[in-house]
Amino acid sequence: MSKRDASVHLLRKIVLDLLLLSGLVGCIFITNFLWQPFARGFFCGDESLMFPYKKDTVSSSMLRIVGLGLPMLSMIICEWILLRKEQDDVMCFGVRIPAWVRGTYCALASFALGVCFVELTANIAKNTIGRPRPHFFDLCRPSVDCNSPEWQNRYIQAHEYHCTGNQTELFKDMRMSFLSGHSSWAAYSMIYLALYLENRMVWRGTRVLRHTLQFAAVMLSWFTALSRVSDYKHHWSDVLAGYFMGLAGAIIMWTWGTDLVQKTKKHKSLPQHDVTLTIQNHDTPSY
Repeated sequence: MSKRDASVHLLRKIVLDLLLLSGLVGCIFITNFLWQPFARGFFCGDESLMFPYKKDTVSSSMLRIVGLGLPMLSMIICEWILLRKEQDDVMCFGVRIPAWVRGTYCALASFALGVCFVELTANIAKNTIGRPRPHFFDLCRPSVDCNSPEWQNRYIQAHEYHCTGNQTELFKDMRMSFLSGHSSWAAYSMIYLALYLENRMVWRGTRVLRHTLQFAAVMLSWFTALSRVSDYKHHWSDVLAGYFMGLAGAIIMWTWGTDLVQKTKKHKSLPQHDVTLTIQNHDTPSY
């Protein structure tokens, strides 16, 4: 393959990656803002929907800043340390691309692809199921009188009531409890980071540091998931489903969807005939 063909191949790969990620981001936008969730009804005596509305302990912006920032920073640092001395730099239309830059791109592209898959999967579940959040009654304040005998001991369908609450901007979100997007996002990003560190943070003397960072990352995801229950944003089953979906996504993406630039070995094996000669010379008795 000529240098021009190699450059075209590399450029084509980058363009295709960007187009794919852009398409997935567009799908995420559609499922977030244009798809109306299924309007599920309720039972008047459902105590699981009677919790008060609370602010998020881990806000959506904090989730994305930490969930994207920590893996990205770790990948840049690890790839630079691991590949900064590699000499197999690639040229793309006369521009030198160091090995650590290619390594960082491969890691970030794989991670970003998994992020899109996980969020899109969570959005599809939220809109299809339409499960009310634990604070549903507090926000919606349904128009039916649950003290009236006609509404008790039966399922009240969506067309039989309307919400009278003041926080109308939250009416759509209060129907998107299953599954927990925070939990799936946190589990995927932090567990993927832990798997990445296990494979790439391999230089001498970093074993204890590596395991400590992995534990801290997993605990960040675990705390985020638990906070969704204590904030009355999700039922425990929503959090469990979201966390395991993010866990599965991280393992699958790392195992089959991540292609990293490998560090070349600096030593060469001794030729077989040299080994034979050495053995023969040692075995020959001296006179």
